[in-house]
Amino acid sequence: MRVVAMRLHTKDQAREGKQEESALPISEWRPTRADFLQFLVDSKAVYDFLEGYVASEGAKGNPLFKPFVNTGLERGQALANDIAWFRNTLGYSIPEPTDAARRYIDYLRELFERSPEAVLCHWYNFYFAHTAGGRMIGRNMENLLFGNGPDAKRFAFYEWDRDVKEILEEVRGRIDEVAKDWPREVKDVCLNETGLAFAYSGTILNNLAKRAEEPAAAS
Repeated sequence: MRVVAMRLHTKDQAREGKQEESALPISEWRPTRADFLQFLVDSKAVYDFLEGYVASEGAKGNPLFKPFVNTGLERGQALANDIAWFRNTLGYSIPEPTDAARRYIDYLRELFERSPEAVLCHWYNFYFAHTAGGRMIGRNMENLLFGNGPDAKRFAFYEWDRDVKEILEEVRGRIDEVAKDWPREVKDVCLNETGLAFAYSGTILNNLAKRAEEPAAAS
């Protein structure tokens, strides 16, 4: 999965990326704080769905999902804390998830019923991309919107309870173990979801991929 996923990164997202930079390179993204909040809300909606479904199936003893309960990669609670900070500290009203987030969740729900193995491709990409290019983007947004001094705000979404590289290595081993006996056609279906996983997660990132707002013209 990793090889296919890395090829779908753009060159400004990861060293191994093969895709050309998007129309608006990451270095030129200039979202507002409200845009960043919407990104957090949309991300939480997708993570909550994935974590809720995986936990539910794991509790039933489903061997496909049980190894991915409480991996240490979970982001739902961290996002809840960050969103609460916007409300309690900055006084923001918390928006609803966008249609983009809802569409992704609807697709995942349908995929769980049709091809649960393929869901692991989305699960893998949504979590693993966040630890790589997603974390880099997040640090850029933190510095842009909240400063980079010693007392600048840092978000729990981009922090883990232990070394995330160790967590990733453990989870890769679990994925390999779960998938080792899959027929070739099942593996291919799973890998073929990689493009869709990037496309859907890209719609969430679109909350951030914005040009600087033009100043209002003087009247």
